[in-house]
Amino acid sequence: MSDIENILTESKDKGFDAVTVIGLTKEGGLDIKSSLNNVALMHWMLNKSIFQVNLFENSAPAEEEKEEA
Repeated sequence: MSDIENILTESKDKGFDAVTVIGLTKEGGLDIKSSLNNVALMHWMLNKSIFQVNLFENSAPAEEEKEEA
């Protein structure tokens, strides 16, 4: 089973109220599928996830420096 299939299988048991799936094709395309009919809410979810990834990336070097010390 591929990593993608594993993630989708694990996600089925979480009991989510809404889901947005973003995938990259082999040709470099982007495909977004969402259970939400509300475009504004879908954009909010995407923006929130991008913000949290940026916070994680910005805090990672500080944690690596602590481990080296």
